[in-house]
Amino acid sequence: MISARLRHRTEPLMRRIARFFVHLPPNLVTLFSILLALVAAYLFSVQDWFGGGILAVFAAFLDALDGAIARLSKKESKWGAYLDAVVDRYVEGILLFGIGMGTGLWVWVFLALLGALLIPYAKARAAMEIKVDNVDWPDLMERAERLIMIAVVFPFAAFYGYAEACLIAMAILFHFTALQRIFRVYAKMR
Repeated sequence: MISARLRHRTEPLMRRIARFFVHLPPNLVTLFSILLALVAAYLFSVQDWFGGGILAVFAAFLDALDGAIARLSKKESKWGAYLDAVVDRYVEGILLFGIGMGTGLWVWVFLALLGALLIPYAKARAAMEIKVDNVDWPDLMERAERLIMIAVVFPFAAFYGYAEACLIAMAILFHFTALQRIFRVYAKMR
């Protein structure tokens, strides 16, 4: 939801920032987000919630920057788009693993991760059966919302002693969104 609404507003800013990095290969920027996620996960594992959150925000920022660099440098490719989608899943998983290490709340982390993985899978698998576009899929917890929950909301919740409540909310919201997509596909296929 946030992604669809803010993309057109943030695109000019991302283009301006991308000009400074246009000499970098976009896929390298994509892969660098994994490194930032690993460091953020380490910080989460030692309960440095805000340090981990800040690096997680930067990892998410790179996710937007790599596409802007690719468009500006005319290096967009199917491989780049595919790599970006796969790396997105790694980043979310790595960050949630760090949260699990820091909290020990593995059941809730597992359920949140499962929901986070099912959201894009439900759409990607639907695309194998029916026509899918990005306009008709404005769901509750898309990538931007999930990253806000993981990188911004969770660190504050953990700092104030509400880590478990936040993870429960993430698990519920992520699975609710996956179910939104599943039911949409069911309705379209009928």
